[in-house]
Amino acid sequence: MKRYFEHMPTFGAPLTDRQLETTVENLRDIKAVEEEYAAAVEAVKNAGIPTEKVNSRGQMTVWQRLEYLVDEGTWCPLNTVYNPMDNNYGTTGVINGLAKISG
Repeated sequence: MKRYFEHMPTFGAPLTDRQLETTVENLRDIKAVEEEYAAAVEAVKNAGIPTEKVNSRGQMTVWQRLEYLVDEGTWCPLNTVYNPMDNNYGTTGVINGLAKISG
């Protein structure tokens, strides 16, 4: 398939200066949303019993167990920040996601 794309004719026109400016603006806006979402995910991860207290019991948090269990870089969380009842903890306490385990 790679050879097909190497010899594929180009199409379209180069981006204008205005289109490039808009691209930079869009990228800035997307990064801001990503940072906001990352902060919300971090708040969910820190909800409930503190990690240190769980570890002092000889246990691991769900996030530590996931990190230990799944193949690195394959975890794809689903509805991590979903809180339909708007409870005080900011989370439903349910962790859903997709990942690979041992390939």
